Amino acid sequence: MKTLEHISEAYGITVEQGRQLWTGMENTWDYIGFDWVACCGGMNEALDLYGSESAMIAEATIDADRIKEHNPNLDLSWFYSLKGVSLISLAEDVWRCGWR
Repeated sequence: MKTLEHISEAYGITVEQGRQLWTGMENTWDYIGFDWVACCGGMNEALDLYGSESAMIAEATIDADRIKEHNPNLDLSWFYSLKGVSLISLAEDVWRCGWR
């Protein structure tokens, strides 16, 4: 499994930015996750639809700026200004690394 340090280096962000992203995703998922999974018909169905937990959570938290909505005190302007980077892929990798 990649560490947050590996992911940060690969995407050109700082470790602290990776932590901010992970924290924002976690806060957002805590707020919307139950309803998100229920809309998919349950966890097994959700995982079948998305292919992995990290893909599902990245899509659910990053798409439509939900991460901004549920973390108004977290400045993620750096995240949305990244050029040449798939934001969903970065979010998946950060979630998958399991930083806590």
